Amino acid sequence: MKTKLLLIAVIAVLLTQMSCADKKKMVLQTHKEAVDSLSTGSNDSIVKMTNIDIHKLLDTADLSKIFYNYDSLGAFDNRVDGFFGEDHYRIQFYFSKVWKDSLNPLVYHIEGKTKFKANVAPFKGSIVLEKAMKFTDPKVNIDEFNYENDSLKGSYSLVGKLQFEEDKKLNFAGVFTGDFRMEMAYMASGDRFLWHFSPSFGSKGGGYVSAGTWQQYGKPTVKPYIFGKDIFMFANDILADFSYGERDIQINEKYVPLGWDNYWEQDEWWVDSKTKM
Repeated sequence: MKTKLLLIAVIAVLLTQMSCADKKKMVLQTHKEAVDSLSTGSNDSIVKMTNIDIHKLLDTADLSKIFYNYDSLGAFDNRVDGFFGEDHYRIQFYFSKVWKDSLNPLVYHIEGKTKFKANVAPFKGSIVLEKAMKFTDPKVNIDEFNYENDSLKGSYSLVGKLQFEEDKKLNFAGVFTGDFRMEMAYMASGDRFLWHFSPSFGSKGGGYVSAGTWQQYGKPTVKPYIFGKDIFMFANDILADFSYGERDIQINEKYVPLGWDNYWEQDEWWVDSKTKM
């Protein structure tokens, strides 16, 4: 039970924004510490993966709640961060609506907004899942997920494509096109959650990650992008020493000029009116 509460707490506070007067002391929480706490200590680092029929796994499942928190009080859960352009400047994505396609169970439609510097752009797009694998990570103590009358049924890695089309009427707008990778787990009870505990493959512990390029409408401008549910699991691979710590993460102050100065201000930039959610 203790482990269950720990895992729930870690997942619930993903990217939770902390209140503190001194920004130098402000911290956020990620899944790095959970990875260590679940370790078996095994020297075997090879994740065992088996291709499975993606339709058998997903045809009757609805993963929209994995992408979107339908609780209006959890609006910040629907915002994810990433890096944009050659300088890896901060970019944000907000998902305002997610739903499973009525005809193709492997397609999820997403509406929302992007924010890059002062530019906010509505977008519409989709994630198309193409391949599924069941995996076992010898470094993760699976017994820690078994509690009371529930147990871990399986952990899965999904691969697909993502495309988000920003509003063409805006001056600085374009199309995001890239790969999509996600790890998730099923409990015997039917509960599903993002899997952040195997950073050696797939989303690198990000839960879900998309990487690709943004093409500006009508212009040759192309910029790389990458975003994920928990970018702090892999951000140090993109920008050296981007963050410090395991659970209580601190962002390196040298990256403040790249858009990380207001991370803790809880700015609801996606809200159209002045009325806060």
